[in-house]
Amino acid sequence: MTDQTDYFAQAKAQIESWTAEMKKVQEQMMSAGAESQDQLKKQMDSMMEQRKEMEAQLESLGKANMDAWKDMQAGMEKAWAAMQKSMEDAMKRYNK
Repeated sequence: MTDQTDYFAQAKAQIESWTAEMKKVQEQMMSAGAESQDQLKKQMDSMMEQRKEMEAQLESLGKANMDAWKDMQAGMEKAWAAMQKSMEDAMKRYNK
């Protein structure tokens, strides 16, 4: 993902994919027990916040010039990894 346009498109698509997955987990939360619902709600709230931060970074990335884009890309990669881990953790909990 080195080309700015490709990077932006792929990042946006991944955020949309995560949003769809988060909606699925939220729907399934309704059938979980109260304790599980509380844990999943906290995790979902955290993931929603991470997603909002990624969307803001992505918007800034789209407006950045080439030099700034390269610098911002490193921060985006860190946020990306954190969101991926959160999604994986949520799916592990949900699939138990």
